[in-house]
Amino acid sequence: METKMAQIAIYLGADRIISACGLTTRENMEAIGGGTPGVATFRDPSLCEGELTAGRIDRARFGHADFETLLEAAIGSVAAESGVDPKAPGTGLVIATTKGNIDCLRNAPKPDPRCFIAESAQRVAGRLGFTARPVVISNACISGVAALVVARRMIEAGTCTEVIVAGADLLTEFVIAGFRSFKSVSETVCRPYDKARDGLSLGEGCGALLLTTDSRKAKGTPVLLAGGAMTQDANHLSAPSRTGEELAAAMREAMREAGLTPREIGFVNAHGTATLYNDEMESRALHRAGLGNKPLNSLKPYLGHTLGASGIVETILTAEQLRRGLVFGTPGYAECGTPLPVNVAPHHREMPLTAALKSASGFGGCNAAVVLSRGPFAERPPQEPRGVRTVASYALSDRDGEFTACIRREYASAGRTDMRFSRMDNLSKLGYIAAEKLLATSDAVGKYGAWRVGIVMANRSASLDTDIRHQQIVESHPEEGASPAVFVHTLPNIAAGELSIRHGIKGEGLFFIEPSFDEDGFVMRYARQLVASGRLDAVLCGWCELLGERYEMHMNLLEKI
Repeated sequence: METKMAQIAIYLGADRIISACGLTTRENMEAIGGGTPGVATFRDPSLCEGELTAGRIDRARFGHADFETLLEAAIGSVAAESGVDPKAPGTGLVIATTKGNIDCLRNAPKPDPRCFIAESAQRVAGRLGFTARPVVISNACISGVAALVVARRMIEAGTCTEVIVAGADLLTEFVIAGFRSFKSVSETVCRPYDKARDGLSLGEGCGALLLTTDSRKAKGTPVLLAGGAMTQDANHLSAPSRTGEELAAAMREAMREAGLTPREIGFVNAHGTATLYNDEMESRALHRAGLGNKPLNSLKPYLGHTLGASGIVETILTAEQLRRGLVFGTPGYAECGTPLPVNVAPHHREMPLTAALKSASGFGGCNAAVVLSRGPFAERPPQEPRGVRTVASYALSDRDGEFTACIRREYASAGRTDMRFSRMDNLSKLGYIAAEKLLATSDAVGKYGAWRVGIVMANRSASLDTDIRHQQIVESHPEEGASPAVFVHTLPNIAAGELSIRHGIKGEGLFFIEPSFDEDGFVMRYARQLVASGRLDAVLCGWCELLGERYEMHMNLLEKI
């Protein structure tokens, strides 16, 4: 029997932000409120040649900053301030990142053990006294918002009563070279939605906050995490949707879950990277979701794009704006540069606010949105779960032979001709074969529709197989720079993105990082819950691990009964 899902009040509790704007949430609010961006121009030969304009944590004040140190500082602060007992059975931990300790790949003949994100997360959890294994999400730039959605569902399912959600990413040679290969990094502070925008500003940071059912632990004026949703574009790995409909769908579903209409949303904190096509797509999505006239801001000119941390850091700041009745301005904005008008201003605006929406989009065509509300909240009774069945299963491992020969054999047996296949990284090829085999047994997309099918995947090594290749290119060809075709595959969720494009799947897509495969573990339970709750009618889910010549895949197709 699947777990009943209850729509219950989930409050935002204690939080902490570590960023270029300060080492606490208060410092960040004061810097942004005073119009003082953390993004600045500097030189650091260890990161890149020449000047870089980005948001960087003050090492003179914070000290040594790596992935684990940042997480430990932020999570520890939240636990101490809120009185959360990490050892309590109802306490959960969800961690979001795009690249973790990826800088440990530099000049390394083989992956440093610290490059394995799940193990890093477990070390942090262990040092802080958590007994439950942390849930780790690596889903490109929506990772932070996705982590909030997942944590919220864990509480609704009764798995936890409170969850600390944290995200962290750092400025590294790896990341900078990759984004520069796309010609998407601005030489000045980024200008979201402006006609003169010319690219993003990278940043580093960490954010952590408590989600709790205990109203007594709510921070200040209580703010609820009232709804959340995720979708996929099924369009392109690195370019956003042309219509914005997929992001709009995530926004609409998040509002529906929150029991709110577009009229009740006071403002939108959007992704706002200041890249040409992402900002254009967002303008279309906002109008499709009925939010085109709402006050809109991006915090990237203050913080830089902090990747996997951005969704959490910016959600904390969105909640603070709700509490204060304040919509931050977007520095550098002067003239609208999007195809549909957006309500952006360079200055802060005071106004009465009761609810806000936070959105994000990322490589692989993934989208996410959450709604924050000051209430009131009307609790709904738990719904009886639907039945879930495993329609088909497929497994493949290095016991079946050398990878290249094995994958060619399986591809030929699938009877498909797909020009994209030859351009995929090996992790995506592995997932591709599984999807071809499973969907040949049941046309889930044809049966239920593109929006009702999702993809949930997990592995241990994330995208390390391609990460190594990218790092080698960066180190051996500094003049030529990185390859955008390789860099885009340095995100594990690209494997899900490839499946989404191939089969037109637009429902939720999510990639978890786990230390090992567990048929009855969190990831499979989460996938089943998506169907049981009625959020989806079918899910491709399972384990897809590859590093060098070692590979292992266990994939299932779940459908409603």
